[in-house]
Amino acid sequence: MINEKLSLTCDLLLSHQQLACCQSYSGIPHHGKNMLIYNNKETQQKPLQLTGHHNEISAMTFGKRNNPVFLCSASSDYIILWDIEACQKRTEEGKPAVGIVIGTLLGNVVHLSFCFSDERVAACSGSTLYVLSPKRQEIICTLKSHLGPLTSAQFCPWNASILVSTSEDRTFKVWDLTTEAIFYQSFVLSGSPLLSALFLEKEQHLVTGSTDGQVWCFSFDDDHKCHLVKKMDLQKMEKRHEGRQETLTHQGGNATIYQRERVYSSFLFLGIVVKSVCRVADPSSDPKMSRNGIKGSVPTIEGSTFSTSLAKPAQ
Repeated sequence: MINEKLSLTCDLLLSHQQLACCQSYSGIPHHGKNMLIYNNKETQQKPLQLTGHHNEISAMTFGKRNNPVFLCSASSDYIILWDIEACQKRTEEGKPAVGIVIGTLLGNVVHLSFCFSDERVAACSGSTLYVLSPKRQEIICTLKSHLGPLTSAQFCPWNASILVSTSEDRTFKVWDLTTEAIFYQSFVLSGSPLLSALFLEKEQHLVTGSTDGQVWCFSFDDDHKCHLVKKMDLQKMEKRHEGRQETLTHQGGNATIYQRERVYSSFLFLGIVVKSVCRVADPSSDPKMSRNGIKGSVPTIEGSTFSTSLAKPAQ
């Protein structure tokens, strides 16, 4: 079952915008150019307001580390790095919260991601992928090869020099950041754009999904060649589980387990957003899903409503 932990109403439609959420905090744009950061553990606490962008926020993400907790935000003018605890402390002292500009005038950035040490940030703008250094506040490299706009980029958790990008050209690419060359380029996977990618560290798999509900799981070998392990159609899976649930209901059985399967399969598979309007549950508290290697809470978007949810095993 899904238990709502935090529900927020935004002043803009955010269905296609990257929002920020981690175990401790959730972040949403506020009046376009500002941000509100909510404490997931102390939900009654007044949100932290961050101001610094001159144009509307287009992407937000938290870092991978728990101490300190970094937030990266992007608009067409700046990419800014924020230390959340330091900003909170300054606010409590009556001082304005401040961030560090790590990139300027990079265009419409639609997706941001940290590497697992928080030492690098990938920014997707148009068909260009920028890798930035928060410490040196500079662009480390610029990667171009996709034929369409980028939709996401993710760093490999077990190899810091590997980065994967997805695009509206319906392909993904595996980049070697040491040489700035392409290790692997997928074939055209779908008739619809790819939305996101996820690494499964334990299995050393790469998973990606498209807007029409297709999901592909690839093995990610030492030679960085990706071999298809499994393909799934989530819409068909949803219909199949709904049919089973209806059958059990007519038989007077308990349909709870099938309801849970339907939620997992239709809303999100292994953290990959596959619909333009997304509903996502945190699997960290559920043994069934946590064994797949997903940790941390992730946002839910329904029109302009943003919520953080926790999934718990059915009793």
